[in-house]
Amino acid sequence: MPTALKTRAAAIAAVVAIAVGGALLTATPASAVGSSSCNWTWAYAQDMKTNTAVNLRNGPSTSYYSKGILSKGTRFKEYCNKDFNWSYGKVLTGANAGKWGWVYSSYLDFYIA
Repeated sequence: MPTALKTRAAAIAAVVAIAVGGALLTATPASAVGSSSCNWTWAYAQDMKTNTAVNLRNGPSTSYYSKGILSKGTRFKEYCNKDFNWSYGKVLTGANAGKWGWVYSSYLDFYIA
């Protein structure tokens, strides 16, 4: 194989590796934490709403990445929580509707329709 062709093949392989690696970096990491981190579960899921703009996180701490910002007034269905500090549930309204994640509990109020 000529040297120019080898160089081009190596460059293409590097671009593909970077593209695949980039795609893998955007996938949900194995460290994602779901309801298994809860240590208290509601008998019936609670309707909540955010009282300020807040991050929807991948786990129950600020060390987990943000899955999106929930604006003030976003409805959130809380299923369980960790130490009454972090709430796990599903976003019901807004740009992140349908996503599951963690919200710091102080930024949630009960929603009464």
